[in-house]
Amino acid sequence: RHHMLSLLLKSHHLSRSNLAHRLNVSVQTVHNWCSGRVRIPSRKIGQLCGLLEEMGVPSDELSQMVVRELEAQGLAPNRFTLKAQGSQPTVMLMTWNLMNSGLFGPLTIVVRTALEGLGYQCLIVDCTAEHRLRRAYIRQAVTTGVAGLLLCGVPGDVPDPDDDLFSSLAPAIAADIPIVLLKPWTGSVSLPPGVGSIGWDSVAAVERAVGVLANLGHSRIRAVLGGTGAGFGGRYRGLDKAWANLGLPFDEDALVWESDTEASPELTEAFASATAIFTPPSHLSLLVRACFAAGVRWPDDISIISLGNREVLPQHDRRPFTFVTIPIGRVGRGAAQLLSSMIERERFQTGQEYIVYGASTMSIENLDGGSVGRPRTHELPPARAHRAPLLA
Repeated sequence: RHHMLSLLLKSHHLSRSNLAHRLNVSVQTVHNWCSGRVRIPSRKIGQLCGLLEEMGVPSDELSQMVVRELEAQGLAPNRFTLKAQGSQPTVMLMTWNLMNSGLFGPLTIVVRTALEGLGYQCLIVDCTAEHRLRRAYIRQAVTTGVAGLLLCGVPGDVPDPDDDLFSSLAPAIAADIPIVLLKPWTGSVSLPPGVGSIGWDSVAAVERAVGVLANLGHSRIRAVLGGTGAGFGGRYRGLDKAWANLGLPFDEDALVWESDTEASPELTEAFASATAIFTPPSHLSLLVRACFAAGVRWPDDISIISLGNREVLPQHDRRPFTFVTIPIGRVGRGAAQLLSSMIERERFQTGQEYIVYGASTMSIENLDGGSVGRPRTHELPPARAHRAPLLA
């Protein structure tokens, strides 16, 4: 009996010698596979299928060949099933603002890739930083009957972000759509039934970052934050707890609230009143523009530290930014797995669930030769705040 490979090559008019050449095996080897005298090595099956697909063999015929080959190698048929190609279940992946995404742009990519690998089709919607759109998209998720909903860094509205977010999720919860919130964790919150949460310990991450500055001798530390974003209920994103854990005084004077687009006079003033700045990655570019405009250099004049990973943080100078790594890959893949298990009804038989990645999953990058150093001993000249830098 001829092997199915022989039938595929014949029916699609493909050359055995060409296949052998592209697989880097002898023509005799391909003859042996086609006659069934020699089994196709398992390490070659994937490469073989990839080549045959390039040559125009339909995927369902390749699937049948692989199944028969596995049966011939002793794998019982009940270990696998051939599933007819049909419509994939759709998951809505909601983001907050991809134009200024910070950590959540790369996270969205990781989540999407992981969900597609699990067999889901992703419908990605961007709220463009509007709560009105968030509510409209949640209603759309119910109308279109998605299999699951994943909110990647999407906050609720002030003054009570948690309450606002959960009330906007109510239609999806009522429709029994599994929901996962991917967000920084700043403390326990009572999740509604059918809602899961996954993320990293924001307090631990900030404490690690600000601790680097404190250990270098900084006490005049300011935090540059956006007025809205993925803090998820925590106005200070856990900064107040991190400052307290390090024994640093914390009040409104420790914060500089900035828009995403234009540096305020308060930020320029912070260069003179502080020796170090902590900011999330979404505000680094803004901070860089303010430094250049004021003629301020890091780490000689100001130390800067952030959160993120190498994909997120831009390099604007020969001195790269010092940052605490956030386990983006683990969090993104974990969010996809959590939502999939909820869709398959493997989770939430007893209630809500948190998954929080803590300090042990984080490290400090670019500590030496980066954007942090000891506090400056010189005062910044007032004129420096208005002088454009000289470009070589």
